[in-house]
Amino acid sequence: MITIYDNGKDFLLENKHLLDKNKYKAGLFYIDAKVLETRDENNYAIKCSNIGKTLLAIKLSPYNTLLYGDKECLEELLKYLFDNNYVFDGIMCSTDIGEQLLKISDSVCNKQYDVTLAMDYMITDKKTEESSDEVIWASADDVDEIFDCCNKFFKDCGLPDKPSKENLRKKIGGFAILKESGTIVSMASCSIDTDDSYRITHVYTRPESRGKGCARKVVNYLKNYILTQGKTATLNVDRKNPISNHLYESLGFEKLFSQSVYIAK
Repeated sequence: MITIYDNGKDFLLENKHLLDKNKYKAGLFYIDAKVLETRDENNYAIKCSNIGKTLLAIKLSPYNTLLYGDKECLEELLKYLFDNNYVFDGIMCSTDIGEQLLKISDSVCNKQYDVTLAMDYMITDKKTEESSDEVIWASADDVDEIFDCCNKFFKDCGLPDKPSKENLRKKIGGFAILKESGTIVSMASCSIDTDDSYRITHVYTRPESRGKGCARKVVNYLKNYILTQGKTATLNVDRKNPISNHLYESLGFEKLFSQSVYIAK
């Protein structure tokens, strides 16, 4: 059975009990649902349920479709999305759902997916070192530079996402930045993940400034800020990037589960 929601508020109200079973896996659902206000082929919240199994899907343009729940409902959900012209060329989900996606998508919805980004979800509540006074919070004057860095960040990750300058303007207060000679050389942002955690995202350092500890300073600054709020810090790391993995582990982060981004060929 398919249930369509007109907005993210109604979606959260009805499905919070399911999302709360694993708040960390469902973290981005809380974030996207809070700002999902319309329903169309690029923005939607859907529940697929069948014989005690449930799979939730949410998409907030321009980001990927998020999946959470039971893989047994994936075939029915994919068929519904395909038959009703919903956009689902990019999907982010846990690896068990992703493996099922790779097996059935071609026959169900005439799509073949590649694993574009394989990630480990990491978490910490430990302070490991003091914050650097070189890192500052971004202001409205930094939007253009951050927009440029976000474009390069998505390109580096191999993701088709396109940042919205207007959305960045609204979220500018969540960005921590490191500048050299007045130019942003490293940045990261944080936002509410669950009711007891904040997620660190958009970790990006310009190529000419890498290997100098810039990302470490920015991530540690945000991590310490999150801990002072009485929250846990979370993030995703590319499993193919040993440098980032080592950085986050050295800052006290530990792997909780794996998830991936799948892009249609």
